[in-house]
Amino acid sequence: MSFQADATETLNSSPIGRTVYQVARRALHLGRKIAHPRTPTHLGTCKVAWHGKHFVIFHRRTYADKTAIQQCFDQRQYDMPDREHGVQIERFYQQIVAAGKQPLIVDCGANIGASVLWFSARYPHAHILAVEPAPDNFALLQRNCTGLDVDLRMAGIGATDGSSHLADTGWGTMSYRTIESEQGPKVAMLTVATLLASKPGSQYVPFLLKIDIEGGEKALFEGDCSSIDSFPLIILEPHDWLLPGEGISLPFFRFHAAAGREFCMKNENISSIGFRNSLAPDLDRSAQPATSS
Repeated sequence: MSFQADATETLNSSPIGRTVYQVARRALHLGRKIAHPRTPTHLGTCKVAWHGKHFVIFHRRTYADKTAIQQCFDQRQYDMPDREHGVQIERFYQQIVAAGKQPLIVDCGANIGASVLWFSARYPHAHILAVEPAPDNFALLQRNCTGLDVDLRMAGIGATDGSSHLADTGWGTMSYRTIESEQGPKVAMLTVATLLASKPGSQYVPFLLKIDIEGGEKALFEGDCSSIDSFPLIILEPHDWLLPGEGISLPFFRFHAAAGREFCMKNENISSIGFRNSLAPDLDRSAQPATSS
């Protein structure tokens, strides 16, 4: 339990404490409203910067939201791969831009938008398609991505188009997952192929696919992975720890090995790197980066 939660519980354990807590809470909300009249009192803001871009991120003052922001901008968990692989990824990004097209980033499990903001700063010429199934997260995603070159979809990611249901795994708003069981709110499900079909190849080139879908990666990689393989860089957070004994990551590793892709790690994320199946037929092949050995 956090210090804030512990203090709140202690105050609310007695009638006098509850009165003090309510008075202090109203005063705090009034102060916030006066200081930040455009910000709802239940939301907080934090300022972050990366690659010369500065953002104000709205969050719910919760551990989950603050962790999502810290992972992106303090820990820089998506700043991968590095070394020679990083050089190749950057070279491919620049070649797409030089060809007059936009690198396409698909963010599956965009949460409140911290990752979207980080990607928009790191790859300023990219177009980002951000997918998030939870309505409460999606509302903040919309607020935080205002003015960016981003296409937002309130949906889950799966092996087939259709619908599923939203479940809370018990780890807060950064751990929603989609399940087939008819429990929880109904949500639309989209495939990576469907998302790519909405982005014409005459304008966009698949570049980076981020997948953080709380165990849903098992079903995703059990389906047709041809569209997934079109991305030279896949960044995945595996969730075997969340669902032990279910072999959550096995389909991903089978796909990764069968496709002959290369592997890197950073903190809780892994990256799958492959250039040979890139959907970039109009780029100058003589300038394409060679596959790493």
